[in-house]
Amino acid sequence: MPITVKIGKRFQVVLPKAVREKLALREGDELVVEVARRGILLIPKPKSYTRHMEGLHKEVWEGLDLQAFLEEERREWER
Repeated sequence: MPITVKIGKRFQVVLPKAVREKLALREGDELVVEVARRGILLIPKPKSYTRHMEGLHKEVWEGLDLQAFLEEERREWER
């Protein structure tokens, strides 16, 4: 069942305790706000974007000889 919240004075919204606990949100944490087609997305801001992006699209590099790839890239830059 969806959880509903009210918009209060100054347009503030209180996140329900169950949501805060599930996402391990604490006072002072930041949320990224995105406007979606039919609503609003509140996404916890990563503490470190580097850690958050780590391993993203790793399947692209599977089976690739990274050393050969880097050497080819370096040769291209030297031209």
